[in-house]
Amino acid sequence: MRRLVLLAALVAAGCGHRAPPPTAPLPAPAEKDLPRPDAIPGTFAVRQKLTARSAHGGGGFEAVLQKKPGELVLVGLTPFGSRAFLLRQTNAGVELTKYVSRELPFAPTFILLDVHRVLDAWLGPPPSGDAERTGEVTGERLRERWRAGRLVERVFSRVPGAAPGEPPGDVTVTYEGAGPAGLAARVTLRNARFGYELTIDSVALGGGP
Repeated sequence: MRRLVLLAALVAAGCGHRAPPPTAPLPAPAEKDLPRPDAIPGTFAVRQKLTARSAHGGGGFEAVLQKKPGELVLVGLTPFGSRAFLLRQTNAGVELTKYVSRELPFAPTFILLDVHRVLDAWLGPPPSGDAERTGEVTGERLRERWRAGRLVERVFSRVPGAAPGEPPGDVTVTYEGAGPAGLAARVTLRNARFGYELTIDSVALGGGP
């Protein structure tokens, strides 16, 4: 959610697509400023296929995302199915373990911030039916649309003056279909601030790294 996060970092690690250098370096989110793992409801483990696109190119790769009480783990996979990296967040902090020589071009906290944007219960428990609701979270205005108790869209907009120097534009997340563990079958994240789109298809974990 701030610059080429999963697009650059995970595509570079998972499928060898070389990411373009950022045009305006920004400080990475501090670990202490990230939502805690349990801001994401529930316990689950899913396999995900990710497809990233930008004006600079794109690619696809797979990952495993696991949420347990007090812990969030993201395992990026190489095209051969082996681990490229393991990113783990607990209440004590963030740990990154790399299994390939390629460096991640962005700090791990950028990656985790995108995961939280998609999955956190930012505005509380889901409504039971159709609803639209708004709130202010981490210096942004969040708008949600719900249909029959299912989240269909989130839009993160800058609060004026909250983040001077960062590019304008919205981060829009859309949700389609019923997937495993109560997650959406497909999530599309469009970041107008940095010009990338990420599609995430989640399937049941029938084995993993």
